[in-house]
Amino acid sequence: MQLNAQNANSFHEPRLHAAPLLALREVSKRFGATVALNQVSMEFRTGEIHCILGENGAGKSTVGKIIAGVHEPSEGTLLLSGSAVSFTGIQDSRAHSLAMVFQELSLAPDLSVRANLRLGSKKAGGTFSLLRHHEEAAEACAILESLGCQVDVEEPVKNLPVASQQLIEIAKALLQCPNLVVLDEPTAMLGAGEKDRLFGVLRKLRDEGKALVLITHHIDDVIALADRVSVMRNGSLVDSFRMNDGIDEDSILERLTGGKLAGTVRDDQKMFDCQETLRIENLRLRDGSPASVCVRPGEIVGLYGVVGCGAEDIIGALSGARPNRKLRFFLDGQPFSPSNPARAAAQGVSYLPSGRASNGIFASLSIRENLCLSMLERLGRFGFVFGKAERDVALQSLQEFGVKYSDMEAPITSLSGGNQQKVLMARAMARAQKVLVLEEPTAGIDVGAKLSLHERVRELARHGVAVLLLSSDMLETIQLCDTVHTVYGGQLVRRYDKPTLADQCEIVSDILGQKTPHH
Repeated sequence: MQLNAQNANSFHEPRLHAAPLLALREVSKRFGATVALNQVSMEFRTGEIHCILGENGAGKSTVGKIIAGVHEPSEGTLLLSGSAVSFTGIQDSRAHSLAMVFQELSLAPDLSVRANLRLGSKKAGGTFSLLRHHEEAAEACAILESLGCQVDVEEPVKNLPVASQQLIEIAKALLQCPNLVVLDEPTAMLGAGEKDRLFGVLRKLRDEGKALVLITHHIDDVIALADRVSVMRNGSLVDSFRMNDGIDEDSILERLTGGKLAGTVRDDQKMFDCQETLRIENLRLRDGSPASVCVRPGEIVGLYGVVGCGAEDIIGALSGARPNRKLRFFLDGQPFSPSNPARAAAQGVSYLPSGRASNGIFASLSIRENLCLSMLERLGRFGFVFGKAERDVALQSLQEFGVKYSDMEAPITSLSGGNQQKVLMARAMARAQKVLVLEEPTAGIDVGAKLSLHERVRELARHGVAVLLLSSDMLETIQLCDTVHTVYGGQLVRRYDKPTLADQCEIVSDILGQKTPHH
């Protein structure tokens, strides 16, 4: 796989003669018997984008959280501009001009965008200081505009798409004017347009002399941005290297996994019945003519577009999360209009929403409880759940989905973000009887786990379940889906049967509204 010159980083040359702004020296972190970090040493320099790669549970986010003051090292030292430091909390880290954009959103959903951006700000003033709404609003608009995020700053963040919330989270960190910023999976919920704008901002910050640490599973992000790459495995640093022309996606993947990965391939020879499991009507093409989307038994259909293109509205209405009276749904030929996700699930439509922290996990419940919530009626009788049956099913699912955990009775928040996502995927797939609706299903999942989950989705489809996918990952959409519908401005643009990588340019043109398609 060759390096894409259009997206390449041109291998920016940092000021290598300068001492590192921040260094970790033989840092270890233990949580009980679990070793999250083992003697890790890294250096982060100003004017450099340093990417950290690794599988779920490799320790990447733990490095970020130690820098941010969330965790204190069990052993080892942090050096800031050559002097040893220790942080007692997030505010302490911020006081040293360090900031982190967390993988899980930390926004207050009922507060406005403007208010969220000011939370925890060192510019917020004292207890009785006057609130300067006009000044705050102007500052909020400016930082969001730099990220290409066009929103009403007085709108509660809960009303915004998850991708917009992710950009607000990034803006919140940048408003602190830090010297070093850690970004944990910042592109997981972003479409191609939002990602490109964010990359432009990060390059500008790098060129202004900021130190940037990017934790990501996306190798194309590394190709586009990285000056230096560190690879972690099982809590240890196993490789660290400067990017250059001789390093492409395949070589990074090999370093990441310790060997070649055999990816699964879509079966383009499979045939589908004329019978439709799901039909969506009252959609429109770009010329205004009526259109519909159908998903047959065993078929995987994708809706692809930029954030806010209207595909989210279709998914929300189908799942019952956000009813839409304009759209009409038919399930096995019968009208289907769920008022909430529970009613949709009762009729065989299972939904995995995006944004696991706010829309997926029950933070106060255990791993087992989160996993088995959708299966309780099958694990008991007369309102009683058989404990052994529940534990056996949970154990089997955790093994099948490759979840890394120490105790299934531990809170689900004890898992890494990627392992939490695997639990939610297992739960959604267990409930899917007729239709599985997936919204950003592999956000925060490492490469190996992503391929494994893709195969599980294909296996479910082979058993006759219809799958509807909304993913901001174009490669995932192309490789996984039998059919892809591009969406722009709430309208369908074009249909791609058995899409391939050769369709990428056309798909990008569709979703950016750059030309009128030929139907």
